[in-house]
Amino acid sequence: MKTKKDISLILSGIKALIGEVTPCLRSASVEWNGNKVIFKCVFDETATEDDIELMSAVAGEIIADFSDCDLEEIMQKISPPEPINPLKNVLYQRHESNYWQ
Repeated sequence: MKTKKDISLILSGIKALIGEVTPCLRSASVEWNGNKVIFKCVFDETATEDDIELMSAVAGEIIADFSDCDLEEIMQKISPPEPINPLKNVLYQRHESNYWQ
């Protein structure tokens, strides 16, 4: 069961992602670690610096809702079919199961 704190973080993350997801994004997830928000994005091998900067801006939108908290960004390039290992709260995950065995 999600806590109120988790639900607030999920809603903030989904709001920040609207209109910002690019085709190279495989997953975006968030979780709390004490008073720190951790935001993790996993991209495929086609991701550019612009794609990564865009998700960093999304992280900025999320942390703006929690101004008294710290932020940790994790940006990774992991090619399919390698596993993503998302954080506790998945905001976005690209459909890949029919394409990668």
